[in-house]
Amino acid sequence: MARQPAVFAVLVLVTGVITGMVLYSRAGFFGLTYSVIAAQSPNGYGIPLDHPAFTQMARPGVMASANGLEFIDGSPDTGQYLWQALTTFPGFVVASGAFFLLWRLLWRARSGVYIPQVARQVRLLGWWLLVGGLLAPQIERFARMRLLDTMAVGEANYLLGEIPLVVPLVALGLLALAGILRDGVRMRDDLEGTV
Repeated sequence: MARQPAVFAVLVLVTGVITGMVLYSRAGFFGLTYSVIAAQSPNGYGIPLDHPAFTQMARPGVMASANGLEFIDGSPDTGQYLWQALTTFPGFVVASGAFFLLWRLLWRARSGVYIPQVARQVRLLGWWLLVGGLLAPQIERFARMRLLDTMAVGEANYLLGEIPLVVPLVALGLLALAGILRDGVRMRDDLEGTV
C-alpha cells in the first residue's frame, strides 16, 4: 500500500463512504436532513405490552415488554438540529482524521520505515486516536442528553458515555510502536555513523 498511494487513497475513499453510509444512515446527513428530531431516553421503563398484536407474537409464558422511550419533535428549532448533528459529528471527525493520518503515514513510509517522519506520523496517529477516541463518545453523549433536555423534563442522564475499548488499546499500541520506531531510527543513524 505504501508503494501505491493512489490505490490506497481509493480504498480509503471507498471504506470511508461505506463507513459513513452505515454509521450515519440512521440519522440522515448528521440528522440535518429529516424534518423531525428524535431523542431516546437512557432510562429503562419496562412497559408491559398487553395488546393482542404483541401477546400473540410471544410464546406461552412469555410477556412482551418495551423498555425504550423515544421523544419525537415535529417542529425542531436550530438548536435542536445543532445538538442532533453533534450526536454523530465528533465520531465522523475522528474517523476521517484517522483515515487521513493513516494515508499520510503510508505516504511517508514509501522511502522506508526507519525514518523520523514515520515515527512522528505513527505517534501523531496514536495520539489522535487516543484523544479522539476518548472525547468523541463523551461529546456525542452530552449532545444526546442536551437534545433530550430540549424535548423532555427530567429524562436526561449526564453520565459518561461508553468508550469502545479497542480504540484506546490501538492508540496505546501505536504510541508504543512510535517509540520503537524512534529507537530504530536512532540505531540506524548510529550504524550509518560507525560505517
